[in-house]
Amino acid sequence: MMNSLYLRSYFTMIVIILFSSFIYSQDCSVEKESLKGTYTGDCKNGKANGKGKATGIDTYEGDFKSGLPDGQGTYTWSNGNRYTGKFTKGLKEGKGLMTYKRADIKDSVVDGYWKKDNYAGRYEKPYLVRFKSKSVTDVDVEVKNNGFKQISIFITNTSGGATAVSGEEMPRMKVDEIQLTKGSHGRTMANNSNSKKTETIIYDVLFPIHMKLLIGSEQVELEFNEEGSYTVDIRINQ
Repeated sequence: MMNSLYLRSYFTMIVIILFSSFIYSQDCSVEKESLKGTYTGDCKNGKANGKGKATGIDTYEGDFKSGLPDGQGTYTWSNGNRYTGKFTKGLKEGKGLMTYKRADIKDSVVDGYWKKDNYAGRYEKPYLVRFKSKSVTDVDVEVKNNGFKQISIFITNTSGGATAVSGEEMPRMKVDEIQLTKGSHGRTMANNSNSKKTETIIYDVLFPIHMKLLIGSEQVELEFNEEGSYTVDIRINQ
């Protein structure tokens, strides 16, 4: 009699656990249409949240938030293409590696940074200002899509071009030397026809290029990671 009651209680408990697990999995939804099907993993407020795996038309395994891929994970499309990297609200966002499957040839791989599901480039930022000495007040960089591979550097110093008490014009600062730690370039040209600033143009740049600019007693260190045409405006308080 006791064994019979024990067995009935045991099987009842198993049924409750299985039923609860079924209800839990049913209530844990995935919001991305292409991933709706089966889901196993962590849940919060009825949605996939935390670590999990969803399989629908496509498959995703990794971090979820509010039912969408969010964080680090791997998304595999039905055609075999695969992305491993960062996601935000179901979209590729940040550092990641995309592999495109090709029939009978080697897969195509794109490594770099993504923004709102689109490839942004190999580097997170096209340029970086690594260092500027004390009297350098501003370094403004503008990227231009004009098809050229060059860098134009304009320098304005606060006293340059002004007239001193003696009546003589105060000297304008210019790029005295370019020291490269990465990359290369062709010729340079100085254009000092502007009365307020000096210009140095660097042509035929091989990117990425990292450089230190020596401007009198001042220094500016720059990195240009993406190919293009750049304008650099440097202002010095001297």
